[in-house]
Amino acid sequence: MKNTFIFIIATMCVMLKAIPVVQIPDTPPETYRPTVKVGYSKELTFENALNSPLWDKMPSYPLMCYVTDITLIDALPMEKGTIKYLYNDDTFFVRADMTDSDVMTIAKKNQGVFFLDGDVLEVFVKPENRSYYWEFYCTPNKFFTTYFFPARGTLGVPSIYEKMTAELRIDAKINGTLNNGSDKDRSWIGIIAIPRKELERYGIRFEAGNKWTVMSSRYNFSRYLPFREQSSYPQCTCGFHSTEYYAEIEFINLDPEKK
Repeated sequence: MKNTFIFIIATMCVMLKAIPVVQIPDTPPETYRPTVKVGYSKELTFENALNSPLWDKMPSYPLMCYVTDITLIDALPMEKGTIKYLYNDDTFFVRADMTDSDVMTIAKKNQGVFFLDGDVLEVFVKPENRSYYWEFYCTPNKFFTTYFFPARGTLGVPSIYEKMTAELRIDAKINGTLNNGSDKDRSWIGIIAIPRKELERYGIRFEAGNKWTVMSSRYNFSRYLPFREQSSYPQCTCGFHSTEYYAEIEFINLDPEKK
């Protein structure tokens, strides 16, 4: 019996050594942390943000699959999406254009945990050299959530989720019908308008000359998908609160007269 036990243990050790182990770095390589452009224009307002031609002047960034295996880096979701950024003197605007075969959410009021309710766009904003950061949500039916985290080490403390830190303005456009499983939708657009006074309340201006980072992510539910899709830009492998992945912001001016 003893010999049999030793043989089993030895066999298991050989098998385990034969299984390839993928190592995901704690600090991603430089290529994992790109730079994104955030364009300034005083002409942009919340009222014209959804249809503003200013978006055409900005680069779009593809939402990439959330993965836990580094060999899947650069994988695209089945239903793709893109992100763009603009700002004016008082607001940071985030726009997502997302293919979606089944736009759905049961969100009914602001400040909900919307990734449990259905489709949602998320944005994380962080000063590069500070520990604190924000998380903002937008649903297809125009509800929002805001969370403020003093540091990533406070993630999960219940009191953090109890207080809304800022009023957002949300706009959205659905190319299809919300919560109708009998048809097939095409897409939805989400606009999150974040007050700069919220981002700047600790003294760091959200503008050129200061270092800020951002990540945008998406939860996509659909009866036409084999599983819920999660995606983000930049792509990450350790969860959307992995602030070391957040893209560095390059502020650019779209108004020639503003120096």
